[in-house]
Amino acid sequence: MNKEPTKHFWQVSALAFIVFAVVAAAAGSLLTTAWMINEQLHPWLHGLGLILLILAIPVFLVGGHCLDLRDRKR
Repeated sequence: MNKEPTKHFWQVSALAFIVFAVVAAAAGSLLTTAWMINEQLHPWLHGLGLILLILAIPVFLVGGHCLDLRDRKR
């Protein structure tokens, strides 16, 4: 049995990572802006927004790596 992931696996995983990164970046941007929420009233939401913004960068990189692996398998 072939244990090698198929090209569809890399396409689906790349799409999932990139969509998650876009959603995380958008949500993080909204949660860290002062006009959206008050940082003093909801400090944990502000912290969550910072985590999402920071997390978006490596998730984008993993999605790009999955696309590279898909191209390498062709």
